[in-house]
Amino acid sequence: MARLGEGDNRWIVREREDGRNCNNWHWTTKDVSKNTKQWLAEKLKEASFPSPLELCKIQSAEVTGEASLTNRKGRTFLMYELEVKLKWEAELRDSDGTCLQSCTGSMKLPDVNATMLDDLDVEFSSSTREGTLVTAMRKQGVSFIRKLVEKVITELQEEMRAQQNSPATGARPPSATNPQPIPMPLKVESTSKAATAPAAIAAPQSAPPAAAATDKEDDAEDKDDDEAPPPPLAAALKALKKSPEQQKSVQLSNCSIGDCHLKPLVEALHHSQCAVETLDLAFNRLTDAGVHLLFQAIVSGCAMELTHLY
Repeated sequence: MARLGEGDNRWIVREREDGRNCNNWHWTTKDVSKNTKQWLAEKLKEASFPSPLELCKIQSAEVTGEASLTNRKGRTFLMYELEVKLKWEAELRDSDGTCLQSCTGSMKLPDVNATMLDDLDVEFSSSTREGTLVTAMRKQGVSFIRKLVEKVITELQEEMRAQQNSPATGARPPSATNPQPIPMPLKVESTSKAATAPAAIAAPQSAPPAAAATDKEDDAEDKDDDEAPPPPLAAALKALKKSPEQQKSVQLSNCSIGDCHLKPLVEALHHSQCAVETLDLAFNRLTDAGVHLLFQAIVSGCAMELTHLY
């Protein structure tokens, strides 16, 4: 690390006069609750149920909660905590159009968030308890609503991510008024022995600070290696060692996990019976070096069942 005031100007982050967040690098949060709730409610009202529920429709859809669009280092996330309440009515008719059965009811999805999106809880109620129509609505109708909510949220997130990263709002091409980048330093090779002599004499004078800096870095690395893993990571490691075949999802987001904590995690994921399919390490203290280490482990055969990495 360079001393104060001696760093390379190319890596110094300064406030821009035009207020632009180049390449969406800095942390930003935007409230999108109104648009998210309105979009989800409209899509649910327009839902067309599959056979034999073609005559079923959503009478009303109420969505409450909060949603925000978060950006950091060019990555965009839709964060949301929503609750969905639906009222439905359905009919079952014969080929002549005669109504054989009819009923009404409601569905409630109390916890719609990113963690539960692929396995949403649905509270189902109907005006009648028995009948072909109620049974089909309880099984096929509930499954259809689950998949529809997941599809709408996923599409909305991709659309917002595309808008955030589009040239109009995100990484715009530099204009003529933008400051020119600082040129890369050129490597100058000396052509005479006389020019190299002063450098050789001055080298021993600068050696002690370099050695001291190296010792400090080594001490810092040793300190990081001795740092105990955070409690959530320790619990996950214990579960992975005790019953690796039962651990399908490992949720470790926002747990203050650093690069020094990855080694025991990689060792646990290398278990021959490891069945982890989802690994969430978002919003931690991992650097590029730590991410590179994790990717190398995955490529080498770690966590063979892994399909989702956050």
